[in-house]
Amino acid sequence: MKASSTRRLLAGCIFVIALAVLVSSKQPTVIAGPNPSSAEISIPSSPPTPPTELNPQGGGAPKATFDQAADFSWQEFIALNWPAGPQQGNPGQRDTPSSTCRFGDPACTGPLVWQTFRGKVEIFPGNSSPLKFQGPPGYPGPKGDPSLGYDALPVYSYSTAIPACDQSQANDPTPWINLDETDQITLDNMYAGVVDANSSLGNSSPQLIRFLAKANRSQYVYVAGNSTNAGNQWWLAIPQNIVTATKTYLATNQASPPPNSSQYVSLPNGTIEVKAGWRPLNASESATGRFHTQTVRFYEGPDGSKCYRDATWGLVALHIIQKTSSAPYFIYATFEQADNILTAQGSKVEDANGNIILQPPPPTATTPQVCLVDPQPPMTPPPSGGEVTSSLGSVIVTAGPSICQPLVKTPTYCGAPGSQLYLRNAMGSPPNSEPSAGNICIDKRENAIPDYAINANTQAHAAIAAYLKQSGIASAPWLYYKLVNVQYFPYDKIIPTPPTPNGSLYTSKPPYSAQNPPASSFYQANIVVETNRSLQLFSGGLSPNISSDWNQDGTPHKNSYYGGHFYNMGGCMGCHGSQGQNPAGKAGDFSVILARGIVSQPESPALETSKGMTFVKRNRSLTK
Repeated sequence: MKASSTRRLLAGCIFVIALAVLVSSKQPTVIAGPNPSSAEISIPSSPPTPPTELNPQGGGAPKATFDQAADFSWQEFIALNWPAGPQQGNPGQRDTPSSTCRFGDPACTGPLVWQTFRGKVEIFPGNSSPLKFQGPPGYPGPKGDPSLGYDALPVYSYSTAIPACDQSQANDPTPWINLDETDQITLDNMYAGVVDANSSLGNSSPQLIRFLAKANRSQYVYVAGNSTNAGNQWWLAIPQNIVTATKTYLATNQASPPPNSSQYVSLPNGTIEVKAGWRPLNASESATGRFHTQTVRFYEGPDGSKCYRDATWGLVALHIIQKTSSAPYFIYATFEQADNILTAQGSKVEDANGNIILQPPPPTATTPQVCLVDPQPPMTPPPSGGEVTSSLGSVIVTAGPSICQPLVKTPTYCGAPGSQLYLRNAMGSPPNSEPSAGNICIDKRENAIPDYAINANTQAHAAIAAYLKQSGIASAPWLYYKLVNVQYFPYDKIIPTPPTPNGSLYTSKPPYSAQNPPASSFYQANIVVETNRSLQLFSGGLSPNISSDWNQDGTPHKNSYYGGHFYNMGGCMGCHGSQGQNPAGKAGDFSVILARGIVSQPESPALETSKGMTFVKRNRSLTK
């Protein structure tokens, strides 16, 4: 696959992006170059705000090219990873870039712009109660504050107070990075074998990758502004009458309700969410300067006696999703640190731009190999209340995913990951489960990074290097982060007749477009955020332990409404449709954190056993 590129890189030149207003609540247009189908990745000379529309002069996201979408993603990345301005809790300070710090400036060690977004527990606090009208920390803010206290300094309020594990940290400033998720949406745990077991003081699982989710001012103001009394607290849960009205609107119109609605669940345009993966670094990794580092908070201990620790960790993954006027389904961009995928011996599988450099390339995506068995249920009358995903499927260990037959002998798991990434699936109820009796090592991606992303990464890294040189900065970790892929338009996967092995995988042929995406885009996945079979190759719905393209009544499962059509979309967008826009009994407009509401407790690590991971109380749940 080779996507054509119309971009020009002006090496050493600084291009200023003109935006109308800040991303927080308004909707500016990006000023395009002379050719609206062309875009350039550049580092502006003055602090930027993220672009708020893709292809604004050429028909928006539905008519954009993959090159434009990749450039849009990188401009988001640059703006959101700009150092933030001073943070004293005053109105207007969060989400705002520094006017004195440069991109990648090592002298500016405070939070980045996206790091000042509110963590999910700062929007949906765990100490909320249906009996008392009590808002998130800082709410409602000083008199006349249109952001309702959004800019208050971070406070993480769970259903019970969480103390410091080490009392010497009890009075330290609260970190902006709050890692209160320890798993991949409850389905599996992800580990970096390269991490030294002694690299992280007081960490019961030092190789475990932990996660956070954050949202910008637009989402917070939407939630807080729609909350009016004890019976109408959107930060606790979306009221049932609003959920019912939203589901009726979606089913009737097969499209998102108008943005910024209080009658239905529909976030404002300009809403941005991020999800990030972090882990401890070895001393040798820290010395390379290839990782962005920041003070994080992570949690230890069993339910009822959790405590927190603060430490300096490295960023390994960053999702950015944004709702725009032409993309009510959000635009999904995902980035990774360059060195995530290693061999057991520590050799890099990909370079910083995403090219596979290991020779010979790994023959399989995982060790052991796995595949999805997804039979069509018998046709029965549809249930009341909407779709219910089939629970007949299973993920099995196999010698060949293209044939997808179970092994005749007991599976051999990856017993010695070495420096590799590896995962451990949660235990599910057979057959609706993934193999969980041992580690599954990651050899490569299910779908390689496509050429349009590699080309964008090459140009972005050249632009960053030129900017750093002109700014007198020797190096910056952003040279070692890469765009993995971007999704910017839904596509409806049609199940072939008869279905093919391994879940009837989506395929396509060039020329590629928004309406004919390559498989790597349809199944967009970050290797450390969505790693097991159900997430690397997601389509349909979760049932709830694996993904399936079928409903219990034998009909194809759909997950995302847009433009008068109901789609079976894959990858990040499809998962957010399944668990955000259209989950059973809930509504969240492609935002999973909005659909789930209150965050009761932070997560601590599960323990590994011979059968799988021990049970850990999660701070959110999945739906069929």
